[in-house]
Amino acid sequence: MYIVTDIGGTNMRVATVLGDSLDTIKKIPTPKEPSEGITTFIALARECAGGEEITAVAGCVAGSVSDEGVISDARNLRAWEGTNIVREFSGALGVSVRVVNDAALAGLGEAYAGAGRGATALAYITVSTGVGGGWIRGGKIVAAGGIAGIKINGVDLEDIVSGTAVTKKFGIHPKDLNSLEERNKLADTLAEGLGVVMERWPSDTIVLGGSMIVGVNPIPIPRVQESLSKLLSKYPKPPVIKMAELGDNGGLRGGIALLKQMR
Repeated sequence: MYIVTDIGGTNMRVATVLGDSLDTIKKIPTPKEPSEGITTFIALARECAGGEEITAVAGCVAGSVSDEGVISDARNLRAWEGTNIVREFSGALGVSVRVVNDAALAGLGEAYAGAGRGATALAYITVSTGVGGGWIRGGKIVAAGGIAGIKINGVDLEDIVSGTAVTKKFGIHPKDLNSLEERNKLADTLAEGLGVVMERWPSDTIVLGGSMIVGVNPIPIPRVQESLSKLLSKYPKPPVIKMAELGDNGGLRGGIALLKQMR
């Protein structure tokens, strides 16, 4: 009985794994206090397991996670920072646990079962309330984070292209940004950020996810591809940009791949 989880800034998802597929999935708002969140996760994991003994847990959280399992840089879960989530989960369940950054695990999911299948090296970037990412090479997570703080003309990328930035600039929800001209500007800026990403994480494929990409009135991927190809014109072959396919279950599907690497 294997459990996967995705603890986001808004919602917590917990699911059982059946072969290579997700079975029972539970979704609730993420508690803001870590003690409540840990108690809630344990209860959901046991509920999903239906009385069966849990073998291992793999998942992610909306923040950075050290090799020891300590959460940091959790912009939407500030109270969780400093929590050793791996120790808490493994201590309560008595099983092997691995927890990584949420964007990186979603990227692993896309590499394993989504738009990034077949990629040798994959850069996954999510553009939603914030901006995050992960680098998948050889089927494993080799880097995560650092995307939000990429500077474009001295301003953090997250403070220009994220949903939060759009709302702050235009005073509307991002889905109401009907102007193609403005969305093309966002695409051009995102392409500049991806140019920096490619210097750090050379990849043959970029997968873009998040509500600013897959939602209503999205940042147009063809424009991002066009702009990035111009910026990387000296490259023998610019990376191909694809839209994420796994939606809200990307992190959970990545958890299945992570479980396989734990065995």
